[in-house]
Amino acid sequence: MVQDRTGSLKPFMRDRLFIDIYESCKHRSASANDASALTQVVIDQLAVDKGDGILRRGDIVSLTVKVLGRFDQTAAAVYAAYHPEMP
Repeated sequence: MVQDRTGSLKPFMRDRLFIDIYESCKHRSASANDASALTQVVIDQLAVDKGDGILRRGDIVSLTVKVLGRFDQTAAAVYAAYHPEMP
């Protein structure tokens, strides 16, 4: 479950994360493959970090920016621009 800004819980949607990462990687020639792999890295790290089953939106955004930043600074900047909520 993902806790949004208002404290409401919503189901985690892997596809939504994939689309957001894909949109950030559109400038790359293998954007779909890159986005798929990066999405899995983010999910794997979230699973390690969150044993209680509650993911905070800000934590997802921060981790995704961090993962993207290690891979492609432009993708990280694009993602951060569309997801300004940082914890």
